[in-house]
Amino acid sequence: MRSTTVLAGLATVLAPLASAHTVLTTVFVNDKDQGDGTGVRMPFNGSIANFPIIDMNSNDMICGRDGLKKVNYTIPATAGSKMTFEFRTYADGSKPGFIDESHQGPISVYAKSVSDFDQNPGGDGWFKIWHDGYDESTKKWAVQKVIDTNGLLSISLPSGMPTGAYLLRTEVIAMQNVTTKADGNWYCEPQFYVNCAQVYLQGSSSGKLSIPSDKEVAIPGHVHPSDKGLNFNMYDMKGLLPYEIPGPKPFISTSSSSGANAKAALTTPTKFPGAVPDNCILKNANWCGFEVPSYTTEDGCWAAADNCWAQNTACFDAAPPTGIQGCQIWQNEKCQPLADSCNAKQFTGPPNKGKVWGDVTVKKSVSVPGVMKGADLVEDPVDTSKDTNNNVVKPADNNNNNVNIPSPSTTVFNTATVAPVAAAAPTETVSHTIRCGRGDKKQKRRMHINRHKRADF
Repeated sequence: MRSTTVLAGLATVLAPLASAHTVLTTVFVNDKDQGDGTGVRMPFNGSIANFPIIDMNSNDMICGRDGLKKVNYTIPATAGSKMTFEFRTYADGSKPGFIDESHQGPISVYAKSVSDFDQNPGGDGWFKIWHDGYDESTKKWAVQKVIDTNGLLSISLPSGMPTGAYLLRTEVIAMQNVTTKADGNWYCEPQFYVNCAQVYLQGSSSGKLSIPSDKEVAIPGHVHPSDKGLNFNMYDMKGLLPYEIPGPKPFISTSSSSGANAKAALTTPTKFPGAVPDNCILKNANWCGFEVPSYTTEDGCWAAADNCWAQNTACFDAAPPTGIQGCQIWQNEKCQPLADSCNAKQFTGPPNKGKVWGDVTVKKSVSVPGVMKGADLVEDPVDTSKDTNNNVVKPADNNNNNVNIPSPSTTVFNTATVAPVAAAAPTETVSHTIRCGRGDKKQKRRMHINRHKRADF
């Protein structure tokens, strides 16, 4: 009897996550679900998959933790496509939610053209293609708008992006721990939630994209702690508006030929680096299962079983925090029946030969929102057919710019116990408890170190 159970990697994949935070898990292209984790660079350690990044000079700011390493598969799209990014608090979708409502702030989407996905994506060449901050007309932050659409953010890719490989970088900034005082005694840090998706784009042109110097940035380095938009008290915004979104203004490259006919002429690429192989019969994120060899002998049967279990181990080992659903199906519906047939001395097979499961994480029915109206965009969105409240500009009902932000939920991380950080007293106009360090350099330094470990932020 051969071993027929594989549970590799479960501890990491199924580790508990912070209940207030967020991570990019899934991409839709023109409303088509690409599958959980497909093309998305995510942390290897599921227990910190949705943790924020605090250090603005860290390489984790480029594509998130473990984001410098490419994944096996890439998402195909065309210039002008509608791209929808799904964010979750729980990466595997075991519980609903995008982020705690107290974690309000701006959202940006960046892009970078790369020669291939082995290239280190750090440094210059990044440009912003969409952003949104605080909407004075609706009194909503970008985060709140995406909460309203169940964690789904839809944007339009610029129509003038040339053919090639790109990284699309999402950046959610939570501002709940930021407040300032004139005497400089208050010191808090914004939280960055960053991930990258690998995309191969069919454009209307080829060659290098020319980015204006004031729109091109290096990451890390695109934001600085002194930036106005990162020193903003969202609990008392009187006299501080309009809000200045951190980073450059978006660069919306336009093609030489425009309009619906130009966009319709582009076809989604099928042959490109990182394409899902045609002979993939079951997919889990960035892993594929392939048919085992046929056999007519006992040795052939067990060789096929070994092949199947080896693939199953690789699936569990490669599974990102979005889950192991495909690995379990491969184990239970492919490998186990094969091993059972060998044990029953049925040496012609394999069972289920030719069956194709595809990507079992693709959602059959999901309400994908229309393109969200961002700030500072030159081109009109590609798709406005599926209107949402986010596309409706409502007049302000009064001149009161103070916003009630819900208190943060208690978050429990699987971390070591650290000494508590003294909480600062609120200002006269704030009725919200701010978890910040105060005043002297030693306390600020301790807060900075502990914030990487703490469970309650």
